[in-house]
Amino acid sequence: MKLKRPPYPIVVGTAGYFFVHAGHRETAVEHAIEVIGQHAARARASFAGDPVMAALEQPMEAWVVESLIQGAWLREYHEWEKATKSFFDGQHQLNGGPKPDWKAKIRSASGAISHVDRVRSQLSLFGASVAEAVLETIDSQRRLINAAKHEDEYLATERDYRALAEAIADFWNELAEQEEFAV
Repeated sequence: MKLKRPPYPIVVGTAGYFFVHAGHRETAVEHAIEVIGQHAARARASFAGDPVMAALEQPMEAWVVESLIQGAWLREYHEWEKATKSFFDGQHQLNGGPKPDWKAKIRSASGAISHVDRVRSQLSLFGASVAEAVLETIDSQRRLINAAKHEDEYLATERDYRALAEAIADFWNELAEQEEFAV
């Protein structure tokens, strides 16, 4: 099986389609951070005569950005999970095969198989490749996200979010280069 692109002008479900959507989400986060900064600057200026309120504004700005980053970080990984399922379901369909069972209980010697492991398996089925550094970045962020959700109180940094967003963009970009037009 090979990665395929539906006939032109269909783009929905292609790696390029998912690349564009990931980029739109990243741009939205960048705009939101900029707007938060602009609002905080206006608020600090309006509190020029009130040192207490001015002092409270700076940590409030940081908290709002931190909350935005935490949510964007979680969402970006989960959007990638949904997108990879959709992408590979479509690839199986384009190749005339049944969709994979994403919920199949599979275990390895080290325990349960992660979604990243399932994606690696799909890549292998289609003779496709993505740089291991890209997959490892996504997987390391997945582990942090799961820890944040289920174990520890982990607050994502902007660096965490940006590393994940860049890895996801690289993932889709690398796959887009490997898709061939379906006939």
